[in-house]
Amino acid sequence: MSLHGTAERANMNEHSRTLVWLSVAVAIVTTLTVACSKVAVETGSHRQSGVLRISTRRFDNLNTVVSAGGSSVYLAYLWGAFLFVSDDKMRIEPELATSIPTRANGGVSTDGLTVTYHLRRGVTWHDGAPFTASDVIFTWHVIMNPANNVVTRIGYDKISSITAPDAYTLVVRLKQPYAPIVANFFGPGEVPYVILPRHLLGGLSDINHASYNRKPIGTGPFIIQSYDPDAGVVLAANPRYWRGKPKLQGIQYRIVPDANTEMVMLRADEIDVAAVSDTHAQELKDAPGIVIVSEPAPQNTFLSLNVRRPPLDDVRVRRAIAMTVDRSFFVRAFQFGAGSVDDGDEPPFYWAYDPRAHMPSYDPQAAGQLLDAAGWRRDPASGYRSKAGKPLHLIFAYITNRDPDTRYAPVFQNAMKQIGIAVDLRNYPYNIFYAPASEGGVLNGGGYDVAMSGWVLGSDPDEATLWMCDQYPPLGYNWSFFCDPRLDALEATALSSYDRDVRRRAYWQIQELLARDVPAVFVSWVNIIYATRDTVRDFHPGESWVASWDWRKE
Repeated sequence: MSLHGTAERANMNEHSRTLVWLSVAVAIVTTLTVACSKVAVETGSHRQSGVLRISTRRFDNLNTVVSAGGSSVYLAYLWGAFLFVSDDKMRIEPELATSIPTRANGGVSTDGLTVTYHLRRGVTWHDGAPFTASDVIFTWHVIMNPANNVVTRIGYDKISSITAPDAYTLVVRLKQPYAPIVANFFGPGEVPYVILPRHLLGGLSDINHASYNRKPIGTGPFIIQSYDPDAGVVLAANPRYWRGKPKLQGIQYRIVPDANTEMVMLRADEIDVAAVSDTHAQELKDAPGIVIVSEPAPQNTFLSLNVRRPPLDDVRVRRAIAMTVDRSFFVRAFQFGAGSVDDGDEPPFYWAYDPRAHMPSYDPQAAGQLLDAAGWRRDPASGYRSKAGKPLHLIFAYITNRDPDTRYAPVFQNAMKQIGIAVDLRNYPYNIFYAPASEGGVLNGGGYDVAMSGWVLGSDPDEATLWMCDQYPPLGYNWSFFCDPRLDALEATALSSYDRDVRRRAYWQIQELLARDVPAVFVSWVNIIYATRDTVRDFHPGESWVASWDWRKE
């Protein structure tokens, strides 16, 4: 799931991290009934056996097809319909599909232009209607409908047509071979889209303001019973769930004002599960009744270098910066050892990871020598460098009040000072930092030299949108404005081949090229960290919440 570059771990890695300033005293006061069952999910602040209380931030929309928020995606794994989900290593697994299409099983045609998906039989929507191929085809048309405010059509726009020979078979015809479609088609891709029920939404010209978006119906293990934009969402176990009724009676998904409030509520046993930052995990690790769950994630922190702005158009300057960033120290000091040092754009547990690719090693002395060779000379009096009368001065951009950005910014500034580079620190609100260039966005507009950013990968290792020449904003997320025909050719190979070995070789070369040319300084891989009450059982955040039917609470 792409979160458009943010490396913020707390709050479930939301793309849209708006803080909700509301009273903690607000409670959900609705009594719920599950379908025809007489089991009710009573709400309130007190602890109930079988009802899990999860904190979140405000939702912009509960329907992921027209939502920009990561919280909506996590919620959708509880109620929604997907063809594929992913495990804790981001390996895809069939969900409403019965198998992963390959050339070997006939799911991918010889020319790579046709992909066939077989659907699970006996699955019903929460209202009892059958789930069929027509729902999938309908949802693709919804995504491609220009009247709908979808976040991205990446991948779906590679499809020329979808047909259904029968109610449980989908034949997807592509405009060109596109390997990521296998996993990303209504699976854990750049933005995971749920499949929508045709029988409920088929008559609408657009779904932007459909009542469905406030109380969606899916095929998942839990049914949304109520939604209050200022309080949260209450869900109850789905008695018709195709795997069998979940072990939990229900879930209260509570909107909590901020991370500090979450800390208080966790200690007071008013919530059971919360995504927490590295800092808060340290504070909570010895708290009575609280368990810290930390698992590797396909999410990294990196420093984008704007290569179209001098002096960063010189690879020697970029490499010197990389050699002055102590990445091991970053993991220890700013992530408290949770996570690992990053050397590229593929996490170590992905099949596309290249163990030979390495960013320039930490060596400030050698970095100074590189700057000397590039003509940037130190002034004996000030200690800063200049060239032909122009000072070596950089703007470091980061997000206001985001951790670890605010703690790391002065550390970066001081490190650069040691090699003679002057750095001006500038922080921006989240909405300005990631806004479109036309609205003054810092990243998308290239209004920086070095920017603290990051990315979250989907289940496919494709990251072409970060590096290809045709992916400058607003067409993609190439915030470094990097362009190399060699990389474009390698990406084209990786995107068009369904042979994993061919793709792996291309991705290895891409990682090695990125390590040499340094359009970004890859800093760290982060962990997903949750704090849970010790009454919670079988909760594994690395599984992207797809195993929620197996969660328990004592």
